[in-house]
This record gives sequence, C-alpha cells and structure tokens, in this order.
Amino acid sequence: MRPPKSSPYWPSGPLEEPDRAPGSHDLIGRRQGNARLTRGHLEAIVWVSEARSIHSAAQRFNEHQPLLSKRLAEAEQILGMELFVRSRAGCMPRPEAKNIIGRAARILRELQGLETPDQTGPKRIRLGCIPRVMHTLFPTFIQTAAQAKDPIHLQAIELSSSELFEDLLRGKLDVVIGQLTDFANQEGLVSLHLYEEVTVFVVDANNPQIKSAIDLQDLLRQPFILPAYTTSTRRAFERLVLNEQMVPPTPVIETKSFESSLALLPGSPCVTLVPEPVALRYEAMGHIRRVKTSRQLEPVGICLFYRFDQTLDPVMHQLEQLVRQHMGLPVRRGLSSVKRPQKSLCS
Repeated sequence: MRPPKSSPYWPSGPLEEPDRAPGSHDLIGRRQGNARLTRGHLEAIVWVSEARSIHSAAQRFNEHQPLLSKRLAEAEQILGMELFVRSRAGCMPRPEAKNIIGRAARILRELQGLETPDQTGPKRIRLGCIPRVMHTLFPTFIQTAAQAKDPIHLQAIELSSSELFEDLLRGKLDVVIGQLTDFANQEGLVSLHLYEEVTVFVVDANNPQIKSAIDLQDLLRQPFILPAYTTSTRRAFERLVLNEQMVPPTPVIETKSFESSLALLPGSPCVTLVPEPVALRYEAMGHIRRVKTSRQLEPVGICLFYRFDQTLDPVMHQLEQLVRQHMGLPVRRGLSSVKRPQKSLCS
C-alpha cells in the first residue's frame, strides 16, 4: 500500500502515481513494491545529479559512499526506472529522468526551507533572465522591487533559456523572465505575459552601403553577423526569410549573444540583429543605425514563468505588477487585490 499523500516525503507531480492494485505494474512495465521515497532517497538523487558521480557526491556531502549508492539504487527501484547513465566518467542524468530529478531537487529545497524558515525582512526571489531581458529590465528594476510598498529583494542571474528552465524546475530559481517561444512547450509552467519586444536590423552608424530604407531582398545581399542557430532570434530570422521564399544568407560571423554582435559591428559593413530597446540606446550614442526594411521580424512575447505549484503565491503576481509598472505598461486588473497571507500567531 502506497504512503498517504500527506506524507512530507512523498513528492508531488510526476513522482506521484495513481492508486493501483497490489502487484500492478507502472507505465514502463516494472513491478511496483510497497516502499516509499524518503528524504534519504531524495538526497541521493539530487546529490549525485549535482556532483555527477556517486564518489564525488559522497565526498562533497560527507556521506558514506556505499550508503549513498544503496539509497540511489532503492530510489530507482521504487520509481521503476534508472535515473542516471553510469560510466567511468561518472553519472549523467538520463533525458527521460531530468523532470523527476528536478522535482526531487525542488522538494528537497522546500523541506530545507521548512526546517529553517526565513520570516524576517522582504521576500527574496531568485530571478532568472535571458540576456535580452537583462539589458531591457535591469539594473534599475532591482531598485524598483526593493523600494516598492511591499518590497521584494531580487537575486538575478542571466542564463540561456535551457539553463533557466532546468534551474526553475529544480528549485534553484523561483521565477524566470524569458521568451514565450522558448518555454511554450515546457510542461508544469505557468506564464504571465509582460510585454512585446521587437528585434531590428542594425548597421554601423557610418555604413556607406545602407543609408535609408531598403528592400529585404537587397538587405540579404549584405554581409551578416548573426546569432547562433541555437538562439530563438536566429530561428525567427530564418522563418522571416523562408516565408518570403528567399534564401537565408550565410553569416560572416555567428555569435552567442547580441552583445558580441554589437562589439564586432564598428567599422564593419555587416548587418546584425539586436533587441529594439538596445538598438535605441546605442543609436542615441551615435554608434549604430537601425535599418528600415520591407519586412521586419515578428514581435516576441516576453513572459514571467513559474512552476504550477506556485500558482497561489501572491509574490508571483506582485512581481508581474512591478515589471509592468517599471516598463510603463498598464497594470492588469484583478491582480491588485491579491494580498499576502497573514502571518500565523505562532510564527
């Protein structure tokens, strides 16, 4: 018989299976026993995931290696699947197990938070951002949040979309601000739309080849500095060109960020792509010029993402309000009435 759902060590979400008859099998055909996951099992999963080997995890977390190995094996038996690919190089999470490992990490963090609650001072939020959002929103937004009527202290980190999603699922981040297209297919996340942002073509301010509006087909004949294929900006650019039944240009240089593209632009005949707020700032300084073309990239939706289990957390809605106010956008109705829960008399 499986443990009651009220057990503090029984994870929610994908780790929790519907009731089955004794001796039944799970979806991958393995027999389920009567054991349950304990905190020790969660620690084994998370520690090995972070250290990338059982030996390193035992050393880092001051645990006996045979005991840690035994707990990990028990956890995999209970879950009915292997969580790691084991080799001489260590233990790498299996792709199909990353969701489970992430939820185990989040549950373990929540347990630790219950044991050492922080009831003093403003709410602290670990906020992850993609690079374009970091340039658009920060650094002044941190002060805005700290000086709000109900202050929030932000710890912000800039990462790629894939890294942000993994850290959000694992509980290393509380909330993420990123592009809707990067997170649209991720399960277990709630999104709150913040604003639309446009990506524009830019050239060096002294570029002699492009001085006014230009047709897209003529623009594509120019040399390009483009973001790498792994970026959503590059994918959006390719879609625009292919939808116009044109051939995408072969870039002279491919970069990982628009900051690198801008650094390479001075004195260059190349065209590149940057977020419009960044382009406006550099254009005002006389470094670049925006290029008007017959077709522009579609605006991208910038959203606030958090885990589904945080839906009732009023801080998520408060953070959305602060971002919208900071960007000069209208505040969404119905959210201003959300209040923080009153402190317990015994807290």
